[in-house]
Amino acid sequence: MTCIGVVIHGPGVIDSGRACRVFEILGGIGEVRAVLGGTMGRAAVIDAGLEDVIDISVSQKPSESILALGACCDVVLLVNEGKCAESGFTFGRMVFEKLGSFTLSLIQIEFTRSREGGCSLIPWTEMSDSLLGELENGLGARVVQPPESRTCIEMKGDMVMRRVAGVRPGEYVTVNGIVIGKALSDEVCIVARSGEIIKLQGGRMKTHGVEKLERVDLSTAIVRSGLLRTADVTPRVLEHKVSGIAVIIDHSAEQTFEIAKDADVAVTVGDDTTAVAGDLLTRLGIPLIGITDGDRDGITHHTHMPPGSVVIRLAPGKDDVVGRRVRVEIFGGKERIMIGEMGFEGILDDVLGLAGGLVDEVVRY
Repeated sequence: MTCIGVVIHGPGVIDSGRACRVFEILGGIGEVRAVLGGTMGRAAVIDAGLEDVIDISVSQKPSESILALGACCDVVLLVNEGKCAESGFTFGRMVFEKLGSFTLSLIQIEFTRSREGGCSLIPWTEMSDSLLGELENGLGARVVQPPESRTCIEMKGDMVMRRVAGVRPGEYVTVNGIVIGKALSDEVCIVARSGEIIKLQGGRMKTHGVEKLERVDLSTAIVRSGLLRTADVTPRVLEHKVSGIAVIIDHSAEQTFEIAKDADVAVTVGDDTTAVAGDLLTRLGIPLIGITDGDRDGITHHTHMPPGSVVIRLAPGKDDVVGRRVRVEIFGGKERIMIGEMGFEGILDDVLGLAGGLVDEVVRY
């Protein structure tokens, strides 16, 4: 029997129900092994009750997931739902170019959520005509030859310029999960010198966000624009087992699952970090203590906060300051500690003590 590897990318194709349609078609063709490529689709997988169908236990980039499946499958499918055809095709090209000498059959199933809708099948390597035909008929799709390489990245000496594909005016631009600015046009380019972002052409740069990144390799960084997830859903909460562990998530919300999946409480630093991490922690049944200062950019819609959580709003620009104190004085410079007799309220008291007169508001959920 044919073994078909499937890499699901992002929450959109899950929320729309199109991923399930793909699985229905593939179920009659061969054995399916599905994994999540990327990190932001985990909440969608849990909400849809698909964690036994799509493996979310490992955080890998789509290219890494394809290579892993290529070692045990006969064919690999990359399933995505982009904002528009351009962004979807550009995404596929960038993933494919990271695969090196990958020769296994690889096809991208690209759904489009914009008005034109539709589904495109892109055979990045030689593909079985029979499988391509079954997908074409089952999905009502059209076969599109791989688009010509239109590089998003240009290098000149120590300068790296990266174009943001499919961006729209008003959208926030993120690099490795950190907001670095806002698009003012549909032609946006991030410019870095010696690993430091110095300009956002076609947009307004957010200096505070760039400072959080420190140095970054734009050629390999994860660059996004727009909302992380648009669906308004009722979160599904998984069973949680008490562990006695507390963790700190400091501007690394996309790693929430890896950092906090076995914790009893998470301390989050930053407004968007608290919003994004809180949404996934809701599914894990883990309350948080959020350290914020009111500068949330709004890269997520319809986020949820775990019951029992407390969000502390500080004076403007002070969340990083207090976050560093918490990491050093409560967590001893580590990412996780044993709670012991402190409990949630004990950690909360210690955080509030370190924040002192910088606290403007405390909100309980």
